[in-house]
Amino acid sequence: MNESHDREIIGGHLLVIGGAEDKYNERRILRRFLELAGGENAEVLIVPVASDYPEFAADVYTQAFRNLGVANPRVLRSTSRQDVFQADPDELLDGVTGVFITGGDQMRLVSMLGGTEFAAKLRKLVRETPIVLAGTSAGAAGMSTSMIVRGEAASHPKKDSVRLSPGLGFLKNIIIDQHFTERGRISRLITAVSYNPYNLGIGIDENTAIILDGKGVLEVFGAGSATIVDGSQITYNEIAEVDEHDAFSVCGVQLHILGDGLVYQYLDRHPLQPPQEFLLPDLG
Repeated sequence: MNESHDREIIGGHLLVIGGAEDKYNERRILRRFLELAGGENAEVLIVPVASDYPEFAADVYTQAFRNLGVANPRVLRSTSRQDVFQADPDELLDGVTGVFITGGDQMRLVSMLGGTEFAAKLRKLVRETPIVLAGTSAGAAGMSTSMIVRGEAASHPKKDSVRLSPGLGFLKNIIIDQHFTERGRISRLITAVSYNPYNLGIGIDENTAIILDGKGVLEVFGAGSATIVDGSQITYNEIAEVDEHDAFSVCGVQLHILGDGLVYQYLDRHPLQPPQEFLLPDLG
């Protein structure tokens, strides 16, 4: 799990948002993104290609970042894969300290960016420089090597309750699900992990983010929580044995629910000591 070729390599930070983050009022998550990207010196690129209305999405985030002190956010203005090919990645990414991928449809995001020079240059920057890469909703789901593209909010894990597809590959052994508690997605995330328990499942609530660094530390930040599904200790898993539409049994799944400020070691797969003020007093 810790071998360099088989784990996430992050030179700066990944900021993965569960969607519907506050863009108009306190904007805690957007402020944190800019702090990580250099504060008042942040150079931001907005990537709205996942959206049905990319110009509208670009305008919303351009205005939000301008209100937070970024004078001239850049935008990858593309409505087709052809546009992405014609864009100059060196010009777009030169000097950028933060890249923000908006919501929309993660299949559209990956089908437009996957295999392009822009995606390759962005991946190189994420691995080798202190850049911060953020994604919200579809932009969050698309960060994984294996991403959830469709899936129902079933009451019980079912074999066909989720559909996986290759993502952009910034998170090699992690599957992201978003709008998590709001849309009742725990069963589909457990199903996704059961397909291959080597992957760590992380469900992120709305207006909530996880912040990952290259040392294996994940911090939860925002109004909701992150639900972590760890299948590495699964002792019984019958997903391969049941019919396509059937529920299945699985034993030994580890579940962690972490709120604002709590920290998880995503390489070694265990929560870290919570801050002192969260600990119960010693009554002995």
